[in-house]
Amino acid sequence: MSLLLKLYRVSLLAVCLPAIAAADINEAITAALAHYSSGELMQAVAQLDYAAALIRQEKGEHIKSAFPQPPTGWQADTAEITSAALFGGMLSVSRRYYHRSSNQNIYLSVTLESPLEQQALLMMLSNPSMVTMSGGKLIKVKGLTAVQRLDNNQLEIKLRTESGAVVKIEGQRISWRGTL
Repeated sequence: MSLLLKLYRVSLLAVCLPAIAAADINEAITAALAHYSSGELMQAVAQLDYAAALIRQEKGEHIKSAFPQPPTGWQADTAEITSAALFGGMLSVSRRYYHRSSNQNIYLSVTLESPLEQQALLMMLSNPSMVTMSGGKLIKVKGLTAVQRLDNNQLEIKLRTESGAVVKIEGQRISWRGTL
């Protein structure tokens, strides 16, 4: 199975994992309720924001743990988690896979709860002429419509899962066979 297909399958699995409530999350929610009941609205909001940040961190760790190990001959950087409450609670997990001797790189990112990213991709998917004008084409990946761009040995595939996650696979110096 190709590395791209493994990355795609793991990214779909990762976005389906449920978050498990931790003691810190429960404490923050309980504290928010107490502040709210006492009329301390700003403190209640702060506790709920804290609980939401902890939940995003936990969700990111679940996704991070689902990224595959690099195949034989390849290496991978540690997956990175990025969360931004300012952008609708966006959560992104990314990892770089690389093959030193061939100087190939593959980047995988899974972005959740990003209205901007989802809207931009949905706009592209709903208007094939925009995709072709930008040098891409529409393809199917396991039944999902994706945007593929291939320029020399630079590959980008971007799709939206049924759960709303945006999965992006980018490759540099990749020999592409055209199927996932």
